[in-house]
Amino acid sequence: MRRLHKLAAATGVAAAVICATVQPAQAYTPAVKPQATTIAVGPTTTIFIGGDGKVYQTGLDVQDPAGNVSRTTPTPLPGLPSGVRAQSIAAAYRFVLVVGSDGKAYGAGVNAQGQLTDTSADHSQGWKSTLTPLAGLPSGVSAKAVAAGYAFSLVLGSDGKVYGTGRNIYGELTTSMPSELNYKLAPLAGLPSGVRATTIAADGYTTVVLGSDGHVYGAGDSAHGSLTGTGDAKKLTVFGGLPGSLAVKTVAVSGANVVLLGSDGHVWVTGSNEWGQLGVGATDTKDHPLARKIPGIDQAVAIDAGYGNVLAVDKYGITYATGDNTGGALGELGNPVTVADAVRVAPGQPSKAPFVEVATGDSDTLVRDADGVVLGVGYNGQGQLTGTGDRSALTAFAGQRISAYKSPAVSGTAKVGSTLTAKNGSWSVKPTAYAYQWYRGSTAVSGATSATYKLTSADKGRKIKVRVKGTRTSFTSGTAYSPATGTVG
Repeated sequence: MRRLHKLAAATGVAAAVICATVQPAQAYTPAVKPQATTIAVGPTTTIFIGGDGKVYQTGLDVQDPAGNVSRTTPTPLPGLPSGVRAQSIAAAYRFVLVVGSDGKAYGAGVNAQGQLTDTSADHSQGWKSTLTPLAGLPSGVSAKAVAAGYAFSLVLGSDGKVYGTGRNIYGELTTSMPSELNYKLAPLAGLPSGVRATTIAADGYTTVVLGSDGHVYGAGDSAHGSLTGTGDAKKLTVFGGLPGSLAVKTVAVSGANVVLLGSDGHVWVTGSNEWGQLGVGATDTKDHPLARKIPGIDQAVAIDAGYGNVLAVDKYGITYATGDNTGGALGELGNPVTVADAVRVAPGQPSKAPFVEVATGDSDTLVRDADGVVLGVGYNGQGQLTGTGDRSALTAFAGQRISAYKSPAVSGTAKVGSTLTAKNGSWSVKPTAYAYQWYRGSTAVSGATSATYKLTSADKGRKIKVRVKGTRTSFTSGTAYSPATGTVG
Protein backbone atom coordinates (compact mmCIF):
# COMPACT_ATOMS: atom_id res chain seq x y z
CA MET A 1 0.00 0.00 0.00
CA ARG A 2 1.10 3.53 -0.71
CA ARG A 3 1.36 6.06 2.09
CA LEU A 4 -2.08 7.54 1.38
CA HIS A 5 -3.77 4.24 2.12
CA LYS A 6 -2.33 4.40 5.60
CA LEU A 7 -3.28 8.04 6.01
CA ALA A 8 -6.86 7.36 5.01
CA ALA A 9 -7.15 4.58 7.53
CA ALA A 10 -5.70 6.70 10.30
CA THR A 11 -7.38 10.05 9.79
CA GLY A 12 -9.72 10.05 6.83
CA VAL A 13 -8.48 11.96 3.80
CA ALA A 14 -10.72 14.75 2.62
CA ALA A 15 -12.39 14.22 -0.72
CA ALA A 16 -11.73 16.67 -3.49
CA VAL A 17 -14.52 19.06 -4.28
CA ILE A 18 -15.07 21.00 -7.46
CA CYS A 19 -16.36 24.26 -6.09
CA ALA A 20 -18.61 25.56 -8.78
CA THR A 21 -22.35 25.43 -9.24
CA VAL A 22 -23.19 22.95 -12.01
CA GLN A 23 -26.30 23.66 -14.02
CA PRO A 24 -28.47 20.78 -15.26
CA ALA A 25 -27.83 19.87 -18.87
CA GLN A 26 -31.39 18.81 -19.52
CA ALA A 27 -34.36 21.14 -19.76
CA TYR A 28 -35.49 21.69 -16.18
CA THR A 29 -36.59 24.96 -14.62
CA PRO A 30 -36.82 24.99 -10.82
CA ALA A 31 -40.11 26.50 -9.69
CA VAL A 32 -38.58 28.06 -6.59
CA LYS A 33 -35.31 29.37 -5.21
CA PRO A 34 -32.99 26.56 -4.06
CA GLN A 35 -32.34 25.17 -0.64
CA ALA A 36 -28.68 24.85 -1.62
CA THR A 37 -26.49 26.07 -4.47
CA THR A 38 -23.37 23.91 -3.97
CA ILE A 39 -22.13 21.15 -1.65
CA ALA A 40 -18.86 19.88 -0.18
CA VAL A 41 -17.79 16.81 1.81
CA GLY A 42 -15.08 16.37 4.44
CA PRO A 43 -14.31 13.21 6.44
CA THR A 44 -16.45 14.29 9.41
CA THR A 45 -18.22 17.46 8.25
CA THR A 46 -20.41 18.28 5.27
CA ILE A 47 -21.27 21.81 4.19
CA PHE A 48 -23.47 23.48 1.63
CA ILE A 49 -24.32 27.00 0.56
CA GLY A 50 -27.97 27.76 1.18
CA GLY A 51 -30.21 29.71 -1.12
CA ASP A 52 -29.80 32.55 1.37
CA GLY A 53 -26.04 32.67 0.73
CA LYS A 54 -25.09 31.30 4.16
CA VAL A 55 -22.80 28.31 4.72
CA TYR A 56 -24.50 25.44 6.57
CA GLN A 57 -22.60 22.63 8.29
CA THR A 58 -23.58 19.20 9.56
CA GLY A 59 -21.45 16.63 11.36
CA LEU A 60 -18.44 17.46 13.52
CA ASP A 61 -18.62 21.19 14.26
CA VAL A 62 -15.57 23.04 12.90
CA GLN A 63 -16.26 25.78 15.48
CA ASP A 64 -15.32 23.41 18.32
CA PRO A 65 -11.57 22.71 18.71
CA ALA A 66 -12.22 19.87 21.15
CA GLY A 67 -14.17 17.94 18.52
CA ASN A 68 -17.00 17.17 20.93
CA VAL A 69 -19.90 18.86 19.16
CA SER A 70 -21.81 17.24 16.30
CA ARG A 71 -24.49 19.02 14.30
CA THR A 72 -27.31 16.70 13.23
CA THR A 73 -29.26 19.38 11.35
CA PRO A 74 -27.91 22.07 9.01
CA THR A 75 -26.47 24.87 11.15
CA PRO A 76 -25.20 28.23 9.84
CA LEU A 77 -21.44 28.77 10.13
CA PRO A 78 -20.79 32.35 11.33
CA GLY A 79 -18.11 34.77 10.23
CA LEU A 80 -19.07 36.18 6.85
CA PRO A 81 -19.61 39.95 7.06
CA SER A 82 -23.14 41.30 6.79
CA GLY A 83 -24.31 41.29 3.19
CA VAL A 84 -21.58 38.91 1.99
CA ARG A 85 -22.87 35.70 0.39
CA ALA A 86 -20.88 32.49 0.05
CA GLN A 87 -20.06 31.59 -3.56
CA SER A 88 -17.64 28.65 -3.42
CA ILE A 89 -16.73 26.11 -0.71
CA ALA A 90 -14.39 23.23 0.11
CA ALA A 91 -14.18 20.86 3.08
CA ALA A 92 -11.24 18.88 4.42
CA TYR A 93 -10.16 17.21 7.66
CA ARG A 94 -11.71 19.50 10.33
CA PHE A 95 -11.48 22.71 8.33
CA VAL A 96 -13.54 24.39 5.63
CA LEU A 97 -12.92 27.10 3.04
CA VAL A 98 -15.34 29.65 1.61
CA VAL A 99 -15.20 32.32 -1.10
CA GLY A 100 -17.38 35.32 -0.31
CA SER A 101 -19.13 37.66 -2.71
CA ASP A 102 -16.65 40.30 -1.52
CA GLY A 103 -13.87 38.41 -3.31
CA LYS A 104 -12.18 37.24 -0.12
CA ALA A 105 -11.31 33.66 0.86
CA TYR A 106 -12.35 32.61 4.37
CA GLY A 107 -11.55 29.60 6.53
CA ALA A 108 -12.69 28.00 9.76
CA GLY A 109 -11.42 25.06 11.81
CA VAL A 110 -7.99 23.57 12.40
CA ASN A 111 -5.00 25.74 11.49
CA ALA A 112 -2.12 23.82 13.04
CA GLN A 113 -0.15 23.76 9.78
CA GLY A 114 -1.03 27.17 8.41
CA GLN A 115 -3.79 25.98 6.09
CA LEU A 116 -5.94 28.94 7.16
CA THR A 117 -2.95 31.35 7.21
CA ASP A 118 -1.40 32.96 10.28
CA THR A 119 0.07 36.46 10.33
CA SER A 120 1.19 36.40 13.98
CA ALA A 121 4.94 36.63 14.64
CA ASP A 122 5.02 33.30 16.49
CA HIS A 123 2.41 31.55 14.32
CA SER A 124 0.16 31.12 17.32
CA GLN A 125 -3.15 31.62 15.53
CA GLY A 126 -4.51 28.13 15.99
CA TRP A 127 -8.12 27.07 15.68
CA LYS A 128 -10.39 29.54 13.92
CA SER A 129 -13.89 29.07 15.27
CA THR A 130 -15.58 31.38 12.77
CA LEU A 131 -15.00 32.07 9.10
CA THR A 132 -11.91 34.30 9.02
CA PRO A 133 -10.24 35.91 5.97
CA LEU A 134 -7.13 34.18 4.64
CA ALA A 135 -4.04 36.36 4.27
CA GLY A 136 -1.77 36.70 1.27
CA LEU A 137 -3.74 37.49 -1.87
CA PRO A 138 -2.14 40.49 -3.60
CA SER A 139 -3.98 43.80 -3.64
CA GLY A 140 -6.52 43.85 -6.44
CA VAL A 141 -6.71 40.06 -6.73
CA SER A 142 -9.99 38.46 -5.67
CA ALA A 143 -10.70 34.83 -4.84
CA LYS A 144 -12.73 32.88 -7.38
CA ALA A 145 -12.66 29.33 -6.01
CA VAL A 146 -11.12 27.24 -3.22
CA ALA A 147 -9.89 23.66 -2.83
CA ALA A 148 -8.54 21.78 0.19
CA GLY A 149 -6.07 18.96 0.71
CA TYR A 150 -5.16 17.10 3.87
CA ALA A 151 -3.40 20.09 5.49
CA PHE A 152 -3.17 22.71 2.77
CA SER A 153 -5.50 25.16 1.05
CA LEU A 154 -5.69 26.48 -2.50
CA VAL A 155 -7.28 29.67 -3.78
CA LEU A 156 -7.89 30.44 -7.46
CA GLY A 157 -7.18 34.14 -7.99
CA SER A 158 -8.85 36.48 -10.44
CA ASP A 159 -5.41 36.95 -12.02
CA GLY A 160 -5.40 33.30 -13.16
CA LYS A 161 -2.82 32.22 -10.58
CA VAL A 162 -3.20 29.50 -7.96
CA TYR A 163 -2.30 30.49 -4.42
CA GLY A 164 -1.59 28.05 -1.60
CA THR A 165 -0.84 27.85 2.09
CA GLY A 166 -0.23 25.12 4.67
CA ARG A 167 1.79 21.93 4.48
CA ASN A 168 4.01 21.27 1.46
CA ILE A 169 5.60 17.93 2.29
CA TYR A 170 5.34 16.36 -1.22
CA GLY A 171 5.45 19.54 -3.28
CA GLU A 172 1.70 20.06 -3.36
CA LEU A 173 2.41 23.81 -3.00
CA THR A 174 5.40 23.55 -5.41
CA THR A 175 8.98 24.80 -5.09
CA SER A 176 7.80 28.39 -4.76
CA MET A 177 7.08 27.70 -1.09
CA PRO A 178 9.02 26.20 1.84
CA SER A 179 8.96 22.42 1.98
CA GLU A 180 7.24 22.18 5.34
CA LEU A 181 4.75 24.65 6.83
CA ASN A 182 3.53 27.87 5.24
CA TYR A 183 1.38 30.54 6.83
CA LYS A 184 0.43 32.88 4.00
CA LEU A 185 -1.09 32.47 0.55
CA ALA A 186 1.57 32.55 -2.16
CA PRO A 187 1.47 31.65 -5.87
CA LEU A 188 2.29 28.11 -6.99
CA ALA A 189 5.02 27.59 -9.57
CA GLY A 190 4.91 25.75 -12.88
CA LEU A 191 2.18 27.13 -15.13
CA PRO A 192 3.68 28.28 -18.44
CA SER A 193 3.81 31.98 -19.20
CA GLY A 194 0.44 33.21 -20.44
CA VAL A 195 -1.50 30.20 -19.14
CA ARG A 196 -4.19 30.99 -16.59
CA ALA A 197 -5.63 28.50 -14.12
CA THR A 198 -9.36 28.00 -14.69
CA THR A 199 -10.21 25.16 -12.27
CA ILE A 200 -8.49 23.82 -9.14
CA ALA A 201 -8.84 20.60 -7.17
CA ALA A 202 -6.97 19.09 -4.23
CA ASP A 203 -6.92 16.09 -1.93
CA GLY A 204 -4.42 14.31 0.28
CA TYR A 205 -1.05 15.71 -0.82
CA THR A 206 -2.00 16.38 -4.45
CA THR A 207 -2.88 19.52 -6.41
CA VAL A 208 -4.48 19.45 -9.86
CA VAL A 209 -5.09 22.50 -12.06
CA LEU A 210 -6.87 22.93 -15.38
CA GLY A 211 -5.16 25.58 -17.51
CA SER A 212 -6.59 27.99 -20.06
CA ASP A 213 -4.55 26.15 -22.68
CA GLY A 214 -6.70 23.05 -22.13
CA HIS A 215 -3.87 21.12 -20.44
CA VAL A 216 -4.07 19.53 -16.99
CA TYR A 217 -1.27 20.21 -14.52
CA GLY A 218 -0.43 18.39 -11.29
CA ALA A 219 1.86 18.83 -8.30
CA GLY A 220 2.62 16.86 -5.17
CA ASP A 221 2.06 13.19 -4.54
CA SER A 222 1.48 11.05 -7.64
CA ALA A 223 0.03 8.09 -5.76
CA HIS A 224 -0.58 5.14 -8.10
CA GLY A 225 0.72 7.20 -11.02
CA SER A 226 -2.28 9.52 -10.78
CA LEU A 227 -0.25 12.44 -12.17
CA THR A 228 0.22 10.35 -15.35
CA GLY A 229 3.48 8.74 -14.41
CA THR A 230 5.53 11.85 -13.67
CA GLY A 231 6.19 10.78 -10.10
CA ASP A 232 5.91 13.25 -7.26
CA ALA A 233 6.05 16.71 -8.84
CA LYS A 234 7.56 19.74 -7.11
CA LYS A 235 5.92 22.19 -9.49
CA LEU A 236 2.79 22.22 -11.61
CA THR A 237 3.65 19.75 -14.35
CA VAL A 238 1.59 19.05 -17.44
CA PHE A 239 -0.07 15.63 -17.60
CA GLY A 240 1.38 13.24 -20.13
CA GLY A 241 -0.34 10.39 -21.88
CA LEU A 242 -3.76 11.98 -22.28
CA PRO A 243 -5.52 11.41 -25.60
CA GLY A 244 -4.62 14.27 -27.92
CA SER A 245 -8.28 14.90 -28.75
CA LEU A 246 -9.38 15.05 -25.11
CA ALA A 247 -10.82 18.48 -24.27
CA VAL A 248 -11.08 18.60 -20.46
CA LYS A 249 -13.95 20.56 -18.90
CA THR A 250 -13.20 20.03 -15.22
CA VAL A 251 -11.09 17.93 -12.86
CA ALA A 252 -11.36 16.16 -9.51
CA VAL A 253 -8.73 14.44 -7.38
CA SER A 254 -8.57 11.93 -4.54
CA GLY A 255 -5.76 10.24 -2.68
CA ALA A 256 -5.73 7.49 -5.29
CA ASN A 257 -7.02 8.95 -8.55
CA VAL A 258 -7.32 11.98 -10.79
CA VAL A 259 -10.64 12.22 -12.63
CA LEU A 260 -11.19 14.27 -15.79
CA LEU A 261 -14.49 15.23 -17.39
CA GLY A 262 -14.23 15.48 -21.16
CA SER A 263 -16.25 17.90 -23.25
CA ASP A 264 -17.73 14.81 -24.92
CA GLY A 265 -19.29 13.70 -21.61
CA HIS A 266 -16.84 10.85 -21.00
CA VAL A 267 -15.12 10.40 -17.63
CA TRP A 268 -11.39 9.60 -17.63
CA VAL A 269 -9.43 8.24 -14.66
CA THR A 270 -5.74 7.87 -13.78
CA GLY A 271 -4.21 6.15 -10.76
CA SER A 272 -5.49 3.18 -8.78
CA ASN A 273 -7.97 0.48 -9.73
CA GLU A 274 -7.68 -1.39 -6.46
CA TRP A 275 -11.42 -0.97 -5.78
CA GLY A 276 -12.64 -0.89 -9.37
CA GLN A 277 -12.44 2.87 -9.89
CA LEU A 278 -11.79 2.40 -13.62
CA GLY A 279 -15.17 0.71 -14.06
CA VAL A 280 -13.78 -2.05 -16.26
CA GLY A 281 -15.41 -4.94 -14.38
CA ALA A 282 -12.37 -6.00 -12.35
CA THR A 283 -9.90 -4.74 -9.76
CA ASP A 284 -6.10 -4.84 -9.80
CA THR A 285 -3.16 -3.45 -7.84
CA LYS A 286 -1.31 -1.87 -10.74
CA ASP A 287 -0.64 1.83 -11.24
CA HIS A 288 -2.54 3.33 -14.16
CA PRO A 289 -0.72 6.49 -15.26
CA LEU A 290 -2.51 6.63 -18.62
CA ALA A 291 -6.07 7.91 -18.46
CA ARG A 292 -8.74 5.22 -18.89
CA LYS A 293 -12.30 6.00 -19.94
CA ILE A 294 -15.01 4.60 -17.66
CA PRO A 295 -17.37 2.49 -19.82
CA GLY A 296 -21.06 3.24 -19.53
CA ILE A 297 -20.83 6.95 -18.68
CA ASP A 298 -20.88 9.07 -21.82
CA GLN A 299 -23.04 12.11 -21.04
CA ALA A 300 -21.61 13.32 -17.73
CA VAL A 301 -22.00 16.94 -16.60
CA ALA A 302 -20.41 16.77 -13.13
CA ILE A 303 -17.80 14.60 -11.38
CA ASP A 304 -16.08 14.02 -8.05
CA ALA A 305 -13.57 11.58 -6.58
CA GLY A 306 -13.47 10.03 -3.13
CA TYR A 307 -10.68 7.92 -1.68
CA GLY A 308 -11.17 4.84 -3.82
CA ASN A 309 -14.29 5.81 -5.76
CA VAL A 310 -15.40 7.94 -8.69
CA LEU A 311 -18.80 9.56 -9.13
CA ALA A 312 -20.45 11.31 -12.06
CA VAL A 313 -23.79 12.93 -12.79
CA ASP A 314 -25.12 12.59 -16.32
CA LYS A 315 -27.26 15.07 -18.24
CA TYR A 316 -30.38 13.14 -17.29
CA GLY A 317 -29.76 13.80 -13.61
CA ILE A 318 -28.62 10.27 -12.68
CA THR A 319 -25.63 9.77 -10.37
CA TYR A 320 -23.26 6.90 -11.26
CA ALA A 321 -20.48 5.44 -9.13
CA THR A 322 -17.53 3.07 -9.39
CA GLY A 323 -15.02 1.87 -6.80
CA ASP A 324 -14.85 1.51 -3.05
CA ASN A 325 -18.07 1.39 -1.04
CA THR A 326 -16.63 1.25 2.47
CA GLY A 327 -19.13 2.61 4.95
CA GLY A 328 -21.88 2.45 2.36
CA ALA A 329 -20.71 5.65 0.65
CA LEU A 330 -22.28 4.45 -2.60
CA GLY A 331 -25.38 2.85 -1.10
CA GLU A 332 -26.46 -0.72 -1.78
CA LEU A 333 -24.20 -1.27 -4.79
CA GLY A 334 -21.89 -3.93 -3.42
CA ASN A 335 -18.22 -3.61 -2.54
CA PRO A 336 -16.29 -3.02 -4.71
CA VAL A 337 -18.30 -1.49 -7.56
CA THR A 338 -16.35 -2.49 -10.66
CA VAL A 339 -18.88 -1.37 -13.29
CA ALA A 340 -20.55 2.05 -13.27
CA ASP A 341 -23.87 1.75 -11.47
CA ALA A 342 -26.56 4.23 -10.48
CA VAL A 343 -26.76 5.30 -6.84
CA ARG A 344 -30.27 4.65 -5.64
CA VAL A 345 -32.67 7.03 -3.93
CA ALA A 346 -34.63 6.08 -0.82
CA PRO A 347 -38.36 5.62 -1.48
CA GLY A 348 -40.59 8.57 -0.71
CA GLN A 349 -37.99 11.29 -1.14
CA PRO A 350 -39.41 14.77 -1.59
CA SER A 351 -38.06 15.88 -4.95
CA LYS A 352 -38.15 14.33 -8.37
CA ALA A 353 -35.79 16.97 -9.77
CA PRO A 354 -32.67 15.71 -11.58
CA PHE A 355 -29.34 15.64 -9.75
CA VAL A 356 -26.86 18.31 -10.86
CA GLU A 357 -23.91 18.02 -8.44
CA VAL A 358 -22.13 15.31 -6.44
CA ALA A 359 -19.51 15.42 -3.68
CA THR A 360 -18.03 12.36 -2.01
CA GLY A 361 -15.73 11.57 0.90
CA ASP A 362 -14.20 8.48 2.48
CA SER A 363 -17.49 6.94 3.51
CA ASP A 364 -20.38 9.19 2.50
CA THR A 365 -21.70 10.93 -0.59
CA LEU A 366 -23.84 14.03 -1.11
CA VAL A 367 -25.85 15.03 -4.14
CA ARG A 368 -27.75 18.22 -4.91
CA ASP A 369 -30.78 18.25 -7.14
CA ALA A 370 -31.94 21.03 -9.44
CA ASP A 371 -34.36 22.29 -6.77
CA GLY A 372 -31.45 22.67 -4.37
CA VAL A 373 -32.42 19.78 -2.08
CA VAL A 374 -29.39 18.05 -0.51
CA LEU A 375 -29.42 14.25 -0.12
CA GLY A 376 -26.80 11.93 1.37
CA VAL A 377 -25.87 8.26 1.62
CA GLY A 378 -23.34 6.29 3.64
CA TYR A 379 -21.71 6.52 7.06
CA ASN A 380 -23.29 9.00 9.46
CA GLY A 381 -21.28 8.57 12.64
CA GLN A 382 -20.91 12.32 13.26
CA GLY A 383 -24.35 13.29 11.99
CA GLN A 384 -22.86 14.58 8.75
CA LEU A 385 -25.88 13.23 6.87
CA THR A 386 -28.18 14.69 9.57
CA GLY A 387 -30.07 12.78 12.21
CA THR A 388 -28.70 9.46 13.43
CA GLY A 389 -27.97 6.16 11.75
CA ASP A 390 -26.26 5.33 8.47
CA ARG A 391 -28.04 5.71 5.14
CA SER A 392 -28.27 2.86 2.63
CA ALA A 393 -29.79 5.03 -0.12
CA LEU A 394 -29.78 8.73 -0.93
CA THR A 395 -31.95 10.41 1.69
CA ALA A 396 -32.84 14.08 2.04
CA PHE A 397 -31.03 15.95 4.79
CA ALA A 398 -33.24 16.50 7.81
CA GLY A 399 -33.69 20.09 8.89
CA GLN A 400 -33.62 21.72 5.50
CA ARG A 401 -36.13 24.49 5.87
CA ILE A 402 -39.29 24.66 3.82
CA SER A 403 -39.46 28.29 2.74
CA ALA A 404 -42.08 30.15 0.75
CA TYR A 405 -40.50 31.96 -2.16
CA LYS A 406 -43.85 33.03 -3.60
CA SER A 407 -46.08 34.32 -0.83
CA PRO A 408 -49.50 32.81 -0.19
CA ALA A 409 -52.42 34.81 -1.53
CA VAL A 410 -56.11 35.26 -0.86
CA SER A 411 -58.77 34.98 -3.55
CA GLY A 412 -62.38 36.04 -3.31
CA THR A 413 -64.41 39.22 -2.75
CA ALA A 414 -63.77 41.24 0.39
CA LYS A 415 -67.45 41.56 1.33
CA VAL A 416 -69.42 40.28 4.30
CA GLY A 417 -70.98 36.95 3.41
CA SER A 418 -68.37 36.09 0.78
CA THR A 419 -65.90 33.24 1.15
CA LEU A 420 -62.15 33.82 0.86
CA THR A 421 -59.80 31.02 -0.25
CA ALA A 422 -56.13 30.65 0.66
CA LYS A 423 -53.66 30.07 -2.17
CA ASN A 424 -50.60 28.22 -0.86
CA GLY A 425 -47.89 30.00 -2.88
CA SER A 426 -44.62 28.32 -3.93
CA TRP A 427 -42.22 26.59 -1.53
CA SER A 428 -38.59 25.48 -1.63
CA VAL A 429 -39.73 21.89 -1.10
CA LYS A 430 -43.33 20.95 -1.76
CA PRO A 431 -45.05 20.43 1.61
CA THR A 432 -47.10 17.30 2.14
CA ALA A 433 -49.49 19.21 4.43
CA TYR A 434 -50.58 22.80 4.98
CA ALA A 435 -52.11 24.49 8.03
CA TYR A 436 -53.96 27.80 8.00
CA GLN A 437 -54.75 30.63 10.37
CA TRP A 438 -56.84 33.62 9.28
CA TYR A 439 -56.22 37.07 10.72
CA ARG A 440 -58.44 40.12 11.14
CA GLY A 441 -55.82 42.83 11.00
CA SER A 442 -53.07 41.49 13.27
CA THR A 443 -55.42 39.42 15.44
CA ALA A 444 -55.94 35.71 14.81
CA VAL A 445 -59.58 34.81 14.25
CA SER A 446 -60.53 32.07 16.69
CA GLY A 447 -61.34 28.77 14.96
CA ALA A 448 -60.54 30.09 11.46
CA THR A 449 -58.04 27.36 10.53
CA SER A 450 -59.27 25.94 7.23
CA ALA A 451 -58.26 26.83 3.69
CA THR A 452 -61.42 28.92 3.33
CA TYR A 453 -62.93 31.66 5.47
CA LYS A 454 -66.44 33.14 5.30
CA LEU A 455 -66.47 36.83 6.11
CA THR A 456 -68.78 37.92 8.94
CA SER A 457 -70.08 41.25 10.17
CA ALA A 458 -67.13 41.36 12.60
CA ASP A 459 -64.84 41.69 9.59
CA LYS A 460 -66.54 44.75 8.12
CA GLY A 461 -64.17 47.67 7.83
CA ARG A 462 -61.16 45.43 8.51
CA LYS A 463 -58.49 43.82 6.31
CA ILE A 464 -58.01 40.04 6.24
CA LYS A 465 -54.92 37.93 5.65
CA VAL A 466 -53.97 34.28 6.07
CA ARG A 467 -50.92 32.54 7.48
CA VAL A 468 -49.93 29.31 5.75
CA LYS A 469 -47.67 26.73 7.37
CA GLY A 470 -46.03 24.09 5.17
CA THR A 471 -44.82 20.81 6.68
CA ARG A 472 -43.05 17.69 5.44
CA THR A 473 -41.44 14.82 7.33
CA SER A 474 -37.71 15.42 8.06
CA PHE A 475 -37.92 19.07 6.94
CA THR A 476 -38.20 22.11 9.18
CA SER A 477 -41.65 23.62 8.74
CA GLY A 478 -42.01 27.06 7.20
CA THR A 479 -44.66 29.75 7.57
CA ALA A 480 -45.63 32.68 5.38
CA TYR A 481 -48.33 35.35 5.34
CA SER A 482 -50.43 36.52 2.44
CA PRO A 483 -50.85 40.19 1.64
CA ALA A 484 -53.94 41.65 3.29
CA THR A 485 -57.17 42.05 1.38
CA GLY A 486 -58.75 45.39 0.79
CA THR A 487 -61.11 46.73 3.45
CA VAL A 488 -64.06 44.40 3.88
CA GLY A 489 -67.33 46.04 2.82
